[in-house]
This record gives sequence, structure tokens and C-alpha cells, in this order.
Amino acid sequence: MFKVNVGVSNHHIHLTKEAYEKLFKTPYNVYKELSQKGQFATDKMVTIVGPKGKIERLRFLGPYRKYNQVEVSKSDAFLLGINPPVRQSGDLENSESIRVIGEDGEITLDSSVIIAEAHVHMSLEDLDKYGVKNKEQVLVKVNGNRVAYIRAIIKADETGVLELHIDRDEANALLLEQGSQVEVIKWPLE
Repeated sequence: MFKVNVGVSNHHIHLTKEAYEKLFKTPYNVYKELSQKGQFATDKMVTIVGPKGKIERLRFLGPYRKYNQVEVSKSDAFLLGINPPVRQSGDLENSESIRVIGEDGEITLDSSVIIAEAHVHMSLEDLDKYGVKNKEQVLVKVNGNRVAYIRAIIKADETGVLELHIDRDEANALLLEQGSQVEVIKWPLE
């Protein structure tokens, strides 16, 4: 059992350099560093358009990736009129498509929209420290005004910083805020 802080993720977009250059003619600036080392929010935002609605001011998170990915919540998906799967980052096969409008252009991203699965970021050293394995399912206990258990996936890499990532819908339902603490209480999840 170990405690971990909560990071609440709002809808956002990850882009390849090629896709970025179709949407923007000017370089981005770092708006804010994120909790995971090397990750940052930029000053560039897009509008995403689905069959039933749109979301404006969706922030581009850097650095560039090898794939394009839009992460939304279930509430966002209802607004857009799409039904994206709950997946880990990068698992985009047969996911939803979306039209993306930038300052200087627009593109359609096929199989690129997911609802991010709850996950616990950590370093490779943390794996040994807490006795868990990368990509292992764990159970997380939320204590507070609401007591609940959620399933999450361990996501470890060389630069990972210990933090549970959930989306805005999950945080609201569990009455959690950025920096709240939860406990990883059981692994493996059976």
C-alpha cells in the first residue's frame, strides 16, 4: 500500500510535428510545465468539431509525439456526439475521429480520440520501491467525502513522477482536486 497524489487532466491534444505545422504557422511557446518531467502545456489551442458539437480552446501539450491523440472526458464525448473508447495513451486503433481547427488550418484526425484510462505514473525506481510492475492493473482507494475504489494501470518510465492521473469527470464524481491523496491498496487486481 502506498499513497499517491492526484493529477486531474482536462481535455487536450497531442500532435506530431507534421500535424502541428498544418494547424499553426508560428512556433509554440511553453505556457506551463506539467508534473511529468519533459511534458508541458503550450500557448497554442485548437477547436475540435464532432458530429453534434465542438469544444474550443483545447490546449496542445508538448513535446511533439509520434502520433496524434485527442483526450476527452465522457461529458465532452456527449457534447461532441462521439463515443471514444477508454484506453491507454497511444492505443488508438479503431478509436474516434475528429476535425481539428488551428490558427492557420484544419485537419481531420482519424482514429485519434480516446478517454484516457486512469493511470499511476511512476519512475522505474518506484516499481521496485512499491513492488509493482509496469502496465499492471492496481486498485486505488479514494477516502474523503466519497469513499470509492477505481482501477488504474501502472505507467512507468525513466522520467515518471509518482501521480495518479484521472480526467475531470472522474475527479468531479469522486470529489477530488488536483493534489488530493489516494491510496494504491491492492495489486495485482484480479
